[in-house]
Formats: sequence, C-alpha cells, structure tokens
Amino acid sequence: MMKRWDIAIAGEVYVDHIFTDFDHVPLPGEEVFAEQYRREAGGGTVNTACALARLGHRTSLFGVFGEDEEAWLRARLSFFGVYAEDAHSSALPNALTVSMSTRADRSFLSYAGANRALEKYVALPETIKALSGSNHIHFAMPLELELAKLLLPDLKSAGCTLSIDPGWRKEWFLKPSSLDVLRMVDLFFPNEGEAQLLTGQQEPEQMLRAFAALGLEHTVIKLGARGAVTLRHHRFYQMAPPEVQVVDTTGAGDAFDAGFIDAWLSGADIEEQLRRACICGSLSTRARGALSALPSRQEILGVVQENSTV
Repeated sequence: MMKRWDIAIAGEVYVDHIFTDFDHVPLPGEEVFAEQYRREAGGGTVNTACALARLGHRTSLFGVFGEDEEAWLRARLSFFGVYAEDAHSSALPNALTVSMSTRADRSFLSYAGANRALEKYVALPETIKALSGSNHIHFAMPLELELAKLLLPDLKSAGCTLSIDPGWRKEWFLKPSSLDVLRMVDLFFPNEGEAQLLTGQQEPEQMLRAFAALGLEHTVIKLGARGAVTLRHHRFYQMAPPEVQVVDTTGAGDAFDAGFIDAWLSGADIEEQLRRACICGSLSTRARGALSALPSRQEILGVVQENSTV
C-alpha cells in the first residue's frame, strides 16, 4: 500500500532563543550582553525532521504548537520542506528554550509549555491513524510503557518501521519499563552518557554487548567527535566522522539520526549507514544553529566519494 509520508517525526517542538558571543554565563544578580542573538525552531523533533526533508524525504512532523508561535513555526518548517498538517494546536504558550553558548560551554533554560499536551495528542486515535500513513516513524521523545503499548503494535501492524531517540531524560532511562519500550522499536539512538546510564558499562563495545544481552541488538551509540559505534551479528563496528570546521555542534546528534535513518531505509550496509550518519552529523556543525548547515544528499555522497578516493 502506498504511504502518505516517507517518514514521520513525533516529539517535542521548541522555539529556541540563542545567545552567543559573550564571555561567561551571568552569575546571580549579574547582567551580561551577548553580541549575537537568534530565534529558531528547535528541539530534536524539528532538527531531525528538517534534516530528513533536506535529504529528500517526504517528511511530516507530529507535535503540539502553542497558538502564540504556531504560524511562525509552520512557516519555518515549510521553508525546510517539512509538512505539519497533522500537528496539534494548544492554547498553552509554545515550549521554548533559552540557549547561552560560550566557547567553553553551553547552558539551557527551558519551558515545557504546549509540550505538556504531547502524550495526550500522540495517544489520540486520529493521531495514530495519521502516523500509520508513514513508512517509518521516528520518536524524538521518551515513551512511557503504557503509551508505547497503545501506539507501537498498531503502527507495526500498519507496516511502519520505528526508531527512537528519547533525548536526555535521566529519570526515564532509570525506569526498568523503558527497556521494554526500547525492545519494541527497530532502531535506538542513545549518546554515550545515556548508554552508560542504561548499561553501567564505560567502554562503547561493552555497552553494545550489554544492550544485545538485554534484547536491544539494533542500538547505535553516538560518541560525539569520536563518531559512532554499533554491533551487528556479534561484530563491532566503529566509524569516525570526517574533519570539518566546527562552528556549532547544536543538533548534530539529531542530524546523525537523520543520516542513519536515511541510509538504513535505502538498504545500505551497516558500515555505509554509520558513515553517512557521521557525515550528516558533522556537516551540520558548519554554521550557527542546528538547521543552517543541514546537508543535502548530494553533499553527503560527495564526502563519501571524496573519502573513498583518498
């Protein structure tokens, strides 16, 4: 059956207020002036959806917009080629994040806003029906077990493949029931800290073998500047990213997810999946913000070709 969307992305939607080019994060009672300010659509849901659309996929975003920012967010997503026809509108203010980035570190202050209505929206029968019109669904959000049992079997029965990147939610990773959720998806994308928290291991290969013992054979661990690792049929695979002039790493992990999903859906072998994911994540760091430097498929394949001829 022909599906309406190639990929659906479900999760939290933010408006990011990004302050950069200042010496230090203000102390209590102190005021610091930033040289640069930018407003942008943000969060893993937005970042991965825009990255997949940039790679040529017909991509739909499923999230909750606050009425105060809805028109601007829809226009911004449309600019990147992301559809949001089935996204929900809430009377609550839109979720937002204030990002303060120095050369040494970053700090974030966030407000949940309309994202508080996300789980109820995702559980609606009409949302589940709309999601099932996609070949692949990526959850850029943690799923509680009760919600996962409601959603995921029906989506799989509809022929959807599934992936998840819950983001940093320490309390969610510490729940034993979260492992049951992760066993229900086809791909799981933790970063190194999240993988350590789940497995108690410190070395990437040992983390992956612990995941396999837990029934999570299709885990891909993101290692930041060191690339990524995965395990297939008991064989360990590691891929380093290409060298790029890094300007801003915001959203690089979300772009990595997009690159991997794209290669996985294309039927590429596991080394090519890791390679293209690392390239996608790395190229996304060439400009300020998570969306400015998202690569096209041609750019990614160009780097693959360049590296293969070195």
